[in-house]
Amino acid sequence: MNADVFAPFLPVSWPVLVFFGVFGAIVGSFLTLVTYRMPREEKIGYTRSRCTSCGAMLRWLDLIPILSWLIHRGSCRHCGARVCVRYILTELACAIGSALIIYRYNVTLEAFAILGLWWAIVAIIVTDLEHYIILDEVQIAIGLLGIVHAYVKQYAATDVAMAAFAGATIGLSLKYGFLYLRHKDALGMGDVKFLFVAGIWLQCAENFVPFLFFSGLLGTICGLIWRVAGWGDRFPFGPALALSLLLCVVMPQMATDFWQLYGLLH
Repeated sequence: MNADVFAPFLPVSWPVLVFFGVFGAIVGSFLTLVTYRMPREEKIGYTRSRCTSCGAMLRWLDLIPILSWLIHRGSCRHCGARVCVRYILTELACAIGSALIIYRYNVTLEAFAILGLWWAIVAIIVTDLEHYIILDEVQIAIGLLGIVHAYVKQYAATDVAMAAFAGATIGLSLKYGFLYLRHKDALGMGDVKFLFVAGIWLQCAENFVPFLFFSGLLGTICGLIWRVAGWGDRFPFGPALALSLLLCVVMPQMATDFWQLYGLLH
């Protein structure tokens, strides 16, 4: 295989990082639209953005990523209603995350795949925290990006397929096993689907053990914070799964370190 295919397209420099940071903010602005409308089954590309409080149509001055929120102090300039902080947080997360990923991986095919994964993870966090759902469209995007990533990393197709199968098996076993034993859902079908597409990224079934360990650890920490904050007893597990996958992808040595620690303890 020609190695030039995987060579960096551009050298990393401050202008390149700024460009991808700004582009990430624009993607984040689009994600605020997607994560608001799609769970409500509203069309994305056919209607102009409006204030959710007064219904005023928003102009381009109201839609500049990050800056519009700061300039108007998090309020609608038409009616003064507060604009949810998740808008600027989503844009900041996409902007900062995009710049960091390019800094780490350079302008390469691998970087683009991981960029897409990060943007999808941001969408998962928003929709699962607000609506307790993971959009199927986001799951499909993660799966397709995982195939690109597997191609770039030259993973064996059989290993990737087995890992995806392992993810689906684990997800279904947890869902229906817990339902049988405790008569309640431990995982939603969105979480089960995510475990399937996560397998495409994890390369082999063995990597599911550290992935699930970190998912449980993050889920426990976030769940405690959720309850202490008084947001209810039901905590969405999707963000913990998504962030654990990101950790395993950008820091693959974590899986190796996990198994080394496991060997020392046993």
